[in-house]
Amino acid sequence: MDFYRLVPKIELHAHLNGSLSNSTLAELRELKYGKEVPSGIDDCFYKILHGESLTLEECFKKFQYAHDLTDRSEALERATQRVIEDFANDNVIYLELRTTPKCTAQMSKREYLTTVLEVIRKTSTNQPGIIVKLLPSIDRSKGVLEAMQNVDLAIELSSLFPGTIPGFDLSGNPFGTQFADFVPALEKARKNGFRLALHCGEFEDVQEVKQMFALGVDRIGHGTFIDGENLAFASKHKIPFECCLTSNVKCKTVPSYEAHHVAKLMKINQPVCICTDDFGVFETSLSQELCICANMFNLSNAQIVELQRNAVEYSFASEEEKQRLRNKIDQFSKTEVV
Repeated sequence: MDFYRLVPKIELHAHLNGSLSNSTLAELRELKYGKEVPSGIDDCFYKILHGESLTLEECFKKFQYAHDLTDRSEALERATQRVIEDFANDNVIYLELRTTPKCTAQMSKREYLTTVLEVIRKTSTNQPGIIVKLLPSIDRSKGVLEAMQNVDLAIELSSLFPGTIPGFDLSGNPFGTQFADFVPALEKARKNGFRLALHCGEFEDVQEVKQMFALGVDRIGHGTFIDGENLAFASKHKIPFECCLTSNVKCKTVPSYEAHHVAKLMKINQPVCICTDDFGVFETSLSQELCICANMFNLSNAQIVELQRNAVEYSFASEEEKQRLRNKIDQFSKTEVV
């Protein structure tokens, strides 16, 4: 495991609220409710506070806690800081963090995004070892009006935080929604210079994947059910897949690690990057995901390093930033036996 911790890593698919560790959730709970643990606290959070193991159902409850505990700017700032610190401590040197702008009783959407962006801006000074970008997300379940509002807000803020918002994400529960309804918002994002990293092929819908490809997608989130003509298209155009092994296994979109589609993708030389998705919810890390991938599919240390080199090219970093990342990975290769 030491090798996977030491290798400089690139994370391209990580959701802010899903990346809050148990210790961060406990810290945020104390920030909001004080040090006393009330007798009425639910069993799941009691386990979190005391470091006990959780069932899968309890892991998913972390999303509810995350949203409740980050409803004010102070808490959101602390949460963003801790997530970036956790990735940096795992030797992640480049991070694209995703979050949907939220409006709460204490915070507007603009304040929400500005808070996250301010933390990212300070990171370049406080933690120069990691480059952080923000991909605002469109939550499909919130409808097309909010989608356009999110794009407009990102356009406005991109001029205040230059180089920090390189792309947009589309996520959320796809059932009961039509991708075509979100095309105008995504087209506006693209016309304003944002690249698109869309959750794509998370369920079996051949036509939706075709619609996404017709719009133009720079990276594919998960791509679990992309096959046939759509896979051939992705292969021809070298569209990278963001593969999140533990997330897919625990969410049961794949039956096992051994059956994960990343094996098929690597076999046909499809561009792939290994990501965490929600490391806090699924209690993993990028180092652990790389270790799982290597063990499951017999990858050498050199192949793991090459995955990181390739992920640099798939990132939305500037060319100058990419060169800095390449240099770090090359330096690692020279000093470590791979």
